[in-house]
Amino acid sequence: MASEGIVDSGCVRDWMSRSPMTVAESTPIGVAIARMQTTEVRHLLVMDGVVLTGIVSNRDLRRLVMRDTGLPSLSEPVRSIMSPGPVSVAPDTPMVVAARLLLEQRIGALPVRDGDQIVGIFTLSDALDALLTVVEGPRP
Repeated sequence: MASEGIVDSGCVRDWMSRSPMTVAESTPIGVAIARMQTTEVRHLLVMDGVVLTGIVSNRDLRRLVMRDTGLPSLSEPVRSIMSPGPVSVAPDTPMVVAARLLLEQRIGALPVRDGDQIVGIFTLSDALDALLTVVEGPRP
């Protein structure tokens, strides 16, 4: 344990998924939904070329269903439902700092940036896996 009572559980780079799924801002909502279903991911990073502009989560899709104003067309661009300007972290961010950020911001994923380049995604599941490994030890 560190002197401040924090268990050293490594950095985000040790726990992140290295190949996050991405879509262009102009991708139709229906295509994004299908990609999430076939790849079994809960978050898509939304890009304008090489620039991260948003994130679409399964939570965003649930909000679509619950809207009183009716559902948008599945042919509308994903930019119409994305959460813009997602909070991101660097690969060397301590895992416990990133986990705390997920909780405080009430979000399910953090894009991981090395400068301007997206190098991964750190999710609540990644944080839970890291914390369980610290508590229980590595899996056999």
